[in-house]
Amino acid sequence: MMAKQWSNRFSFIISASAFAIGLGNIWRFPYITGESGGGAFLLVYLLLAAVIGLPILLIEMGLGRMSKSSPLTGFGRLTGKPKWNGIGWLGVAAGLLIKMYYVMILAWIAIYFLQSLSGTLTELQPAQLANHFDSVAGNSLNIFGAILVIVILAVLVVRKDLAKGLEPVARVLMTLLFGLILVLAIWSCTLDGTAEGLRFYLTPDFSKLSIDVFLSALGQLFFSVGVGMAAAFVFGSYTSANENLISSTIWIVLADTLIAILAGFMIFPALFTYGLSPDSGPNLIFITMGTFFNNMAAGRIFASLFFLLLFIAGFTSLISVMQGLKESLADRFGFKSDRALCLVASLVFLGSIPMVYSFAVNPIQIAGKTIYELFDFLTNSVMLPLSALMLILFGAYVIGFEKLVTALASNSKFKMSNYWSPVIKYLIPAFVFIIFLKAILP
Repeated sequence: MMAKQWSNRFSFIISASAFAIGLGNIWRFPYITGESGGGAFLLVYLLLAAVIGLPILLIEMGLGRMSKSSPLTGFGRLTGKPKWNGIGWLGVAAGLLIKMYYVMILAWIAIYFLQSLSGTLTELQPAQLANHFDSVAGNSLNIFGAILVIVILAVLVVRKDLAKGLEPVARVLMTLLFGLILVLAIWSCTLDGTAEGLRFYLTPDFSKLSIDVFLSALGQLFFSVGVGMAAAFVFGSYTSANENLISSTIWIVLADTLIAILAGFMIFPALFTYGLSPDSGPNLIFITMGTFFNNMAAGRIFASLFFLLLFIAGFTSLISVMQGLKESLADRFGFKSDRALCLVASLVFLGSIPMVYSFAVNPIQIAGKTIYELFDFLTNSVMLPLSALMLILFGAYVIGFEKLVTALASNSKFKMSNYWSPVIKYLIPAFVFIIFLKAILP
């Protein structure tokens, strides 16, 4: 049985925030917002974060605290029936598969950061940027080298005790991340296109609201908050019975949402200043933003800061999930901590190999998708929503709403009133199920 605990409440909040805050906030949130019409999407996202994101994350952490174990054994311990541990296996598998391509994206970002520092990136002409991204992503030797360094750095952090590893690293990196994004957001809001960019970002155009906007916002919420990937369950298991779990989870979701909002303040004024498309999709940070940095004064400096910011956000999320995966394997199989961590690191590195080759000249395709595209679809559109759905149903029906609320309300001034009963039992499962169906049906 796991016996680790956070040093204090602040360490729990900042470390869990480091897990939640990742590339989903700074890379994915702006381009999904741009594709979904700006202000209308932002309004829907904020509403869903409060009504759906917060309860799901709270329930996952609450189940972790109740079980005092990992998701691979915790569901069985809560019920006395090991078959329920299948929910945990789904989450662990999703977290592991996501990090296999997540670490590849981190490698791209690390290379772009180094090229920004050297001036290579800002010397390129706008027309060269798309081909440049292809050349970076297609240079498998460089990518594997970067992945190896990143995985080793992650291992060096995660192998230490919480108080000497994840906690202090999260404090330092999260402080740096917040400082960087605040500086870049303030600077971006001094540009000529600020008024137009913020109008697009903050003014809801209700004519653009549709079921697809709601589904995009909910999908982004799962990607950003990171429910159902083992880490939140494990982090909850580290909390004591005296921890005010409800208010702590509120702070975590607020921090995650604040960084995403600041990312919009950083991106949209810049895009409208230089006449770039806000709906340019996943290429936003590598091609569109590259065009932006090439057109501005001091572009080399700001490009370096931007890619450093992205790397920090991604790395904190990586080490947090690796912590959760390590603890899960150690708890389930009785492995020593270092052995479990080496296994996780090896799986992440080996699993990244087919992801990298998905960007080769003639990549292997399955059902019309590269390995990367297939894993991205399976994890974000199928496994995470399904894991979140099973978590919420387990908490609401197997554990029971009353017992769950009593456990979550321990040492908390906040109470989950009866109002939350239909939300948790019916509303959230319905929304998540619709997302799941939309993903798997043609």
